[in-house]
Amino acid sequence: YSKVILLHNEYVTKKEFGAITSHPNVVYLYPNALYAEVKTDYSKNTITLVRGHNYPSKEIRNGFDWKFDNSKLEYDRDCKKIQFNRIDNGWMLNCYPENIIHKSLKFLEAIKNL
Repeated sequence: YSKVILLHNEYVTKKEFGAITSHPNVVYLYPNALYAEVKTDYSKNTITLVRGHNYPSKEIRNGFDWKFDNSKLEYDRDCKKIQFNRIDNGWMLNCYPENIIHKSLKFLEAIKNL
């Protein structure tokens, strides 16, 4: 794909994290994406937290120690100063767009043009 649009994918496996962060053109549409590492067991239908959210120790925030962690921005739900910021493998939105995504054609056009 020439562009991957990522939603609020907060819990991902190490393999998913690697695939997403190695793609050259990702649009990170929601803050707090790629925040916690999980493992899956499809035979038992379980997902288990491996790292992140202060687990397995209190000082661990982002489970991948990702340098582009923007979790603090998820609390800006007004998006009054909305912008996409360039990062190594794409674009990252600076607010939580849930309240505008379905109302703004201009916003959707901006995503398309990234």
